[in-house]
Amino acid sequence: MSAACLNFDDLIEINKPQVAEFQRLAELLPDSDGSPESAPMSRQVHIVEGLLVQTYGIASKLTKETGDLADIAEIWRNLASFCNSVLQALSSLRKRFPSCGTPELYDLALDYKLACDKRHHRVLQELSCQTIEFPKGIFPEPN
Repeated sequence: MSAACLNFDDLIEINKPQVAEFQRLAELLPDSDGSPESAPMSRQVHIVEGLLVQTYGIASKLTKETGDLADIAEIWRNLASFCNSVLQALSSLRKRFPSCGTPELYDLALDYKLACDKRHHRVLQELSCQTIEFPKGIFPEPN
């Protein structure tokens, strides 16, 4: 019996419906003033925050365990895209539900997005450096 494997792309796909649920719930709820009706939104904020933190942690671990720079670049690109979807969902919600933790979650998602973009850019730089040919004569010729 073979073990089933889950790759990072699968993890991102699994998390996307939770972000969609976040937006769907927001459409059903009136704007928050800290009333008890906003409790479902507060729970959803915690769920999405947990997904974001956990997925970032998994991405970090995966990138440390692989030596393939193209795979590492793809992980950071995909996570940046996921962070962007969270930011899009929160763009209007942070004003509608400020007492539910949406502004803080927006800031966290933005921090993660910027960190992913930075890591992705650095990996792309490393990849491009690997293709640079050195001019002849810089290094001693092998015998």
